[in-house]
Amino acid sequence: MKENQPAILKRTKQLLENKLVEDPEHTCVSSFGDRDEVHSLWSTPVTAENICYAFACQVFVIEREVKPKSNGVKPSKHLHYAITSLEPHPDRPENARKLMNVFRGHWTIENKCHYRRDRSYDEDRSPVRSHNAARILSAYKNMAIFLCEKKVHNPSCKREESLPEFIRSCSINGINKTLSWIINKHPFK
Repeated sequence: MKENQPAILKRTKQLLENKLVEDPEHTCVSSFGDRDEVHSLWSTPVTAENICYAFACQVFVIEREVKPKSNGVKPSKHLHYAITSLEPHPDRPENARKLMNVFRGHWTIENKCHYRRDRSYDEDRSPVRSHNAARILSAYKNMAIFLCEKKVHNPSCKREESLPEFIRSCSINGINKTLSWIINKHPFK
């Protein structure tokens, strides 16, 4: 949850402030080369009317604490608030584990798709203002990412497996190579 919805964020903080003084419902520790990250979770069930957010079933907060192992890393502690439509599980520890997995899984989408679209296509600075045109371009970009993952451009080394190399391959060889792969692998019915 970001600060672009201040009323919902404020209500969520109010609902969870008493929980934060209790022990967390779930804690997991991830160890990296130069730091340890401790994620702790607290949650509470809500109704959509209570939080003024459609389909809301739970709100939760995750505290992410970075503990450095070397001098190059700064210690930090941040709270991340979230809303989910996931029904609360009666077993609180199991519910907390599910929420943690949902929260951590969210970043998979960000890292696998959105990051590549931002870096390779510079989508954040797109001049397209037409809603339909933006959706169509987005679909084409997603298709290019998919085709790159399927290695339709026959990369000869690890470097050529990247999205920019796929785009170069399409521009050099023309779109025909890509279209023929689609038609041969997935014929239209």
